[in-house]
Amino acid sequence: MQIPLTQTAAVIPPAGTYQTAQVQILSDRPVPAPAEGELLIKLEYSGVCHSDVHSIRRDTPMLTDVAGHEGVGKVVKVGAGVEEEAWLGKRVGIRWLYSSCLKCEICAINHTACPYQKNAGANVPGTFQQFLVSPAEHVTIIPSELAPDTAAPLLCAGIAMYSSIMKTRTRPGDWIVLPGAGGGLGHMGIQIAVKKGLKVIAIDSGEKKKHLCLSLGATAFFDYKVDDIEREVKNLTSGLGAHAVICTANSETAYRQSMQLLRSLGVLVCVGIPNTPFRLPATPFDMILKGLTIVGNSAGTAKEMEELMEMAVAGDIKAHIECFEFDCFNDVLRLLENAEIDGRAVMKIPE
Repeated sequence: MQIPLTQTAAVIPPAGTYQTAQVQILSDRPVPAPAEGELLIKLEYSGVCHSDVHSIRRDTPMLTDVAGHEGVGKVVKVGAGVEEEAWLGKRVGIRWLYSSCLKCEICAINHTACPYQKNAGANVPGTFQQFLVSPAEHVTIIPSELAPDTAAPLLCAGIAMYSSIMKTRTRPGDWIVLPGAGGGLGHMGIQIAVKKGLKVIAIDSGEKKKHLCLSLGATAFFDYKVDDIEREVKNLTSGLGAHAVICTANSETAYRQSMQLLRSLGVLVCVGIPNTPFRLPATPFDMILKGLTIVGNSAGTAKEMEELMEMAVAGDIKAHIECFEFDCFNDVLRLLENAEIDGRAVMKIPE
């Protein structure tokens, strides 16, 4: 294809004006050139994560003015040292883990925790634009069987939940609670957990999210605005509590409740990013008495990504998406802030 000199992007206003200013759709952004070992990708779709809202609103560190980290597109140019024939035209995905050093002591154990990593839409330009460069060794190959719009949410929501479920060390028949189950991450987590043989207790609010969660295989749904969550969960789990909770909700109340829902030897996985910082409601006495484990998760390994893609190709999981045109960007942010998206919002990148 003929590669233009400029492109369209959703650009975040300068710090200090973000609370009132709208994200701007600009068409004069330069198209980057791939350096050695890099690919130039023409993006087709990008999922919109709640963490993008945090970045855009400057709740979390933001060193670029283009957010986004769930991009799917095709390779249109390669840099030096990259085999053109192997890559041109290939559909690939850009994830939160844009790159890691692959050389340090941490990478030798798990490169998703690399202290020198770069993150798409945080410290390097993200996927809310037409063209993006990425290191070839860090992109995700998108299987030809998957549509690009439904593949996009696998790159963050899907892999975050897959990796989180693996970190719980649960076994078939165990109980797992998913606060925020009707959202972008939660609805993917239900499908993955059910396929792994777990019994899912979905927590969210509203009839639409209840229908979505139960239709995806959740054993039970409780509305946090109506139900006594702790009592209901304990009743379902023989009074012991759940084996694991993956908290995709971002409120202090949700995290406090998550701790109360765990049985002895239970595991809490922290995924939801708070709007304002708070300390986890865990005391040393509770940790000692119940033998609890608390871990955090934001990404998954290449092997976990491959396993997730296999599940998607087999039809075991599929993202429930609402697709939006690019000029609706600010409307999508508002819907996400108000928890009015069921499943995952996906932006169509201009051709």
